[in-house]
Amino acid sequence: MFNFNFGMPDVSLIFDYVSNFYYWLQMTNIGRFVIAVFIMLIAFIVKDFFSFLIVKLLNFLVLKKITYGQEKSLREIGQPIEFIPVVTGVYLAINVLRIPHSFVFYTRNLLKSLYIFNITWLIYSFISPVAAIFRKTHLDNTKTVIITWSVRIIKFLIFIIGASALLENWGVKVSTLIASLGLVGMAVALGAQDMFKNIISGMAIISEKRFNIGDIIKIEDPDNPIEGIVENIGFRSTMIRKFDRAPLFVPNSTLSDAAVINFSSRKYRRIEWYIALEYRTTANQLRYIRQEIERYLIENNDFVKPPESIMQVRIDKIGVSSIDLMVYCFANTNVWADWLKIREDLVLKIKEVVEEAGANFAYPSTSIYVEKVDNKMVSRKLSDDLINKIKDDKENADKNMYLFQDGDV
Repeated sequence: MFNFNFGMPDVSLIFDYVSNFYYWLQMTNIGRFVIAVFIMLIAFIVKDFFSFLIVKLLNFLVLKKITYGQEKSLREIGQPIEFIPVVTGVYLAINVLRIPHSFVFYTRNLLKSLYIFNITWLIYSFISPVAAIFRKTHLDNTKTVIITWSVRIIKFLIFIIGASALLENWGVKVSTLIASLGLVGMAVALGAQDMFKNIISGMAIISEKRFNIGDIIKIEDPDNPIEGIVENIGFRSTMIRKFDRAPLFVPNSTLSDAAVINFSSRKYRRIEWYIALEYRTTANQLRYIRQEIERYLIENNDFVKPPESIMQVRIDKIGVSSIDLMVYCFANTNVWADWLKIREDLVLKIKEVVEEAGANFAYPSTSIYVEKVDNKMVSRKLSDDLINKIKDDKENADKNMYLFQDGDV
């Protein structure tokens, strides 16, 4: 009979086998290559899991409850974090391969370049999540625009610093390069005067808070008035979405110099009407209509009360074809849709009050009044004798011929 004894494996014996195999691989070039490949495989396998853990940890510690846009910006950090195990694997693989001394300079600079690139990329990707946190705590549109501009400037500076560090690592003197590009920079600066003017104008717009993103503005231009919603304030231009949904890009210098009406900055929306009533409306009816409309405005919270704003309901004038009643007030809203609803309710109330008073609305018309004469008179031509008699009459000095036709004179 065979005796099979399955016991626990000796851990120390397994470790010795692995160590001996490792040292054996190191003794041969093929073995070092296999180990280097194995290290890189592990690095590529670990990178996704490592990035997932770091991102989840940051999500839990920093943002916790975030919106979709903030979560998307946070996921951008995962890409440079994934690169950290790869850089570490490259470092270990190069050490295992024992690169010849003639290549030490290049391998060392390559590793430094990878470190610089990874650190620059990591810092660059952290800017957006940090900006998302500030946007979450600072909901003011002006501060949001300032944060957006700051993010762009900081990202640009980080990119310049990282690129300079990479060039310096490979022996390129950045200061000398900048000096050699001085003349080119002057030429570019002269050609980019309008761009810098627009950038400065954009900074002035933000600092003065002339308008913010989401505001409805109107540019007072006699030749081409512009009206729409501000969607973005960029470095060079501002994008205004017109009411026909067409985007319009206006240079910041134009907006800075032009007269701009910001409709979103007003507290209330005005209502100014003239109600035309018929001439036959009595004085009592006029008083009743005026008092009922005024009572509706005062008792309704949709309208702003004096002395905070003007509210007038007055019989204004006797027009050409009507008696005009003026209604002047302010709706307690700045939202266009709500303003339309308040106006609609006011129209219905005015219509109801006029009908209750037994009056009617007037419309432009012209009345012709005809003097009544004897209906028995018929159209006929006067006789010669009568014409001569009329001519001799001193009371009719004009001596015209009269025609009587259909009862009219």
